[in-house]
Amino acid sequence: MRVIRRISAVLLGFVLFLSGVLKLMDPVGARLVVEAYLNFLGLRFLNGMSGLIGTGLALVESLLGAGLITGVWRKIAAIATGVLLGGFTLLTVLLYIKNPAMDCGCFGEAIRLTHLQSLVKNIVLLALWAVSCIPLGKLERTRKVKYVSFPIAAVSLIIFMIYSLVSLPLVDFTPFRQGTELMLPEDIEDPTDERAPTLSISNADGEYEDELLLSGNLLAVSAYDPEKISGRHWERIAALVNEAAALGYTPVVLAASTPSAMAQLELPEGLLERTRYADRKKMLTLNRANGGATYIADGMIVTKWSARSLPETDKLSKLVNTDISESLLSENNGSRVKFQGFLLYVFAVMLLL
Repeated sequence: MRVIRRISAVLLGFVLFLSGVLKLMDPVGARLVVEAYLNFLGLRFLNGMSGLIGTGLALVESLLGAGLITGVWRKIAAIATGVLLGGFTLLTVLLYIKNPAMDCGCFGEAIRLTHLQSLVKNIVLLALWAVSCIPLGKLERTRKVKYVSFPIAAVSLIIFMIYSLVSLPLVDFTPFRQGTELMLPEDIEDPTDERAPTLSISNADGEYEDELLLSGNLLAVSAYDPEKISGRHWERIAALVNEAAALGYTPVVLAASTPSAMAQLELPEGLLERTRYADRKKMLTLNRANGGATYIADGMIVTKWSARSLPETDKLSKLVNTDISESLLSENNGSRVKFQGFLLYVFAVMLLL
């Protein structure tokens, strides 16, 4: 029975840890999920705190997972996990009954579940919790070395969280991930499919220019909250746009705003003329960074940059003169390897130390 309890705790810990890490990796996505839940529950007034709530819950979830895997402070971890799972289960019951058009966000963008699948998943996790943690008074003692492995894992998670807050997700699971070919809205069988890789843009006169996304070397700067971009960063964007144009790119600023609102911003000269307008949710999906950039070659998304790491001239020149397939491999494999390495490192610390 002791072995079964321990295996159940480790399995539950793995699920919670992975679920938390996938959301920590994508803080913007976690914020959007929390916003959807707050709207569903009629708590829109808390939307301003959705980013903090989303990141905080993801960190708690991953730390509880690490606690269950290492077996530290077992009673505290068991009670906290039971409360968390109980709350999630009640919420998924409500979602199953009301059936709103939203995703549970259990595993970020990596795995999307229906409300029924989410409910079944939580019931299974509650069963694992019951097997591993009840009765609370008979939990086994923890090996002393685990009080070393857990802090190492916890610090690693916090560093990972900070990195994710200032960078793009190491692995992109959105419909606009690297290697995706954009499509025109009219080419999609189901126009309501949110996972379809479609993006509509229009000019200041309201005329659609979607074909611009499908041909040539496009460098699209995302501005889903243009009023929150500082004047200094707008200067950096203007310099990037000018450099890209000189190298043969078609640079555009994609703003989730209106022409009149953009005109009121003190943009560098020539930038307003290169601005096109798009849906905010689509912009958030295309590039998580407000002020970040995306390289699209003949309709295929090749690579992305965060607002803090816009590409230099040498990088732009190399990309425009390199085969698309080669660019995809060189630009994106490194991030995936980093994420896999992080997971292997943390699991090794928790299980082997």
